[in-house]
Amino acid sequence: MSAELKTLRVLYFASLRETLGRSEETVTTRAENARELLEELARARGKLLGNAVVKVAVNDRIVPWESAIQDGDSVVFLTPFGGG
Repeated sequence: MSAELKTLRVLYFASLRETLGRSEETVTTRAENARELLEELARARGKLLGNAVVKVAVNDRIVPWESAIQDGDSVVFLTPFGGG
């Protein structure tokens, strides 16, 4: 049995926003966790999305990559950043 479809809000910041040319999008997916979602998006966008990402946040909380995602979640892929 395949996973059910879920609709997610995916937000992009900094280098990801520049690479993808967008700050957010609504995604419909069967991905069950954050890692699967990232892999799916990287394949679909034809970009090196996965190489730039170091952490993931779901609903404003940094979570492990294997954390489940649910319909209606907000997902942010975080890239390395420096302070000044």
